[in-house]
Amino acid sequence: IGVASFWFPELLDNPYEQTAIKEMLDNNLLKLIVLACVFAPIVEEMMFRTLIKPSHSDLLFFITAWPIFISLSFSTLPLHWALSMGISFALLFIIYRILLTYMHPRTTQAFRSFLNRYTWLILPVMACIFGIVHIANYVDDFTINTALIVLIIPRILAGFMMGILKIKNQGLIWAMALHFLNNSMALVFMML
Repeated sequence: IGVASFWFPELLDNPYEQTAIKEMLDNNLLKLIVLACVFAPIVEEMMFRTLIKPSHSDLLFFITAWPIFISLSFSTLPLHWALSMGISFALLFIIYRILLTYMHPRTTQAFRSFLNRYTWLILPVMACIFGIVHIANYVDDFTINTALIVLIIPRILAGFMMGILKIKNQGLIWAMALHFLNNSMALVFMML
């Protein structure tokens, strides 16, 4: 922001803060650690990196993760956060196992071949979607301006790097590990 504010002085008047994250840092550190260092790396990678050079399991993870994410986003049930996360992980596991049992790899072969042909198009698109989804860390409604774009660019670049890591190592676990390291380091710096 400091460098970009040379060209865009309005960035210095940046009204955006990660208030929900700061509130958890002050009031519920365990929840923040679980969300940022466990839940986000697993679920977000299942949502955003599984379409990049996908295996059959990757597509099943993709199909499994999005409904869980959407249901959590719109859920108004007054559940304790730990119970909500536990239910989410249980549902992820159950739905994935059901899909794995009843959806044969031949079923997804044509779609996987299509996605593999367009990897270098899908990679930046998914990185941008990853960044845009993280706008919710700063605002409740979807408004875009220069300051918000500057805040989201690092998330887009991180999404791109996690996608490259998945491609190079042919596994989703590596993208999850980088995501975990990124969020853990950010959390450590916030705590300091």
